[in-house]
Amino acid sequence: MGDLVKEFFKDIEETVMAEPCIFGDFAMSSPTDDEVEDPRLYEDLGDFTVIKEKMDKMLEDYGFDHKPMSLVLFNDALEHIVKIHRIIRFQKGCALLVGFGGSGKQSLTRLATFTACYDLFQISLVRGYKEADFKEDLRNLFKLVLAKPQTFLFTDSHVAEEGFLELLNNILTIGMVPGLFPEEEKDGLIQPLEEEMRKQKLPETKEFRWNYFIQRARENLHIVLAMSPAGETLRIRCRNFPGLISNTTVDWFFPWPEDALTAVAENFMGAVKLEDEEKTKVTEHLVMVHLSVQTFS
Repeated sequence: MGDLVKEFFKDIEETVMAEPCIFGDFAMSSPTDDEVEDPRLYEDLGDFTVIKEKMDKMLEDYGFDHKPMSLVLFNDALEHIVKIHRIIRFQKGCALLVGFGGSGKQSLTRLATFTACYDLFQISLVRGYKEADFKEDLRNLFKLVLAKPQTFLFTDSHVAEEGFLELLNNILTIGMVPGLFPEEEKDGLIQPLEEEMRKQKLPETKEFRWNYFIQRARENLHIVLAMSPAGETLRIRCRNFPGLISNTTVDWFFPWPEDALTAVAENFMGAVKLEDEEKTKVTEHLVMVHLSVQTFS
């Protein structure tokens, strides 16, 4: 590819072959943009400095509307945010984030969702939370998705019963949990789409209208599963519920590299009163401790 660019596009070779090669559609957008008036452009986002500047601003804006998050956006984290954002910006785009606890799966999903101008939906586990309660939460979710796209963040700590994954598997594969809504509630759910269907002169049969609702709801619903690969649990779940793999895009959260650990250590050392030379040595020591613990454990 490099040779072809050099041969046919000499003038822009440096720009085309620049690393990293990261594309997204949020460079010129803000969480208040009206996409009808200001469509998002999918483009090369440039180097990590440019992406970090944009994401730091998004993180600051997020803190005004929600509980502030203390995130150090090193290069690995920025790549993951862009990946998650790109997945959920697709219609029906769903993700399976695989990484050990503390790797940032939930925080980065929150920030990517905010950047996409979506709402985040999560269940709240309480004592005695059963499948019936989960179905009620899913009903509430389907009532919200037509008004605004939703990211449904579901972690392995939310799996109070394995049956929850069966319901999610249904949504991922066929778009709806069979029998989730009683017949008398369906007309109320379809009502916001009636004018749209009339304009398109679509069939007015009950079955077609319900299938149209499911299709539109699924386009706006983005399930993000945050799972740990520890032990056999995830492997067994993926075998039992194949939709978790076949209907999601998998993003692997590997252990943080040394430069990421250094960035986090430097962030925490920022408020400590020490000479610059001493700070550097302490930062290097913190990184060494973290890496050695990983190695020995």
